[in-house]
Amino acid sequence: MKLRRAAAWSAATLALLLVFAAYLQPDLAITLANQLWNCF
Repeated sequence: MKLRRAAAWSAATLALLLVFAAYLQPDLAITLANQLWNCF
């Protein structure tokens, strides 16, 4: 059970770090926003 909880926390932390790293590059954030907007 502890291993599963540690893995979940690690995955959540990694996801948050990836999102933070993506926002350090404004061009990437704009491109993703444009692609999302084009879906509608």
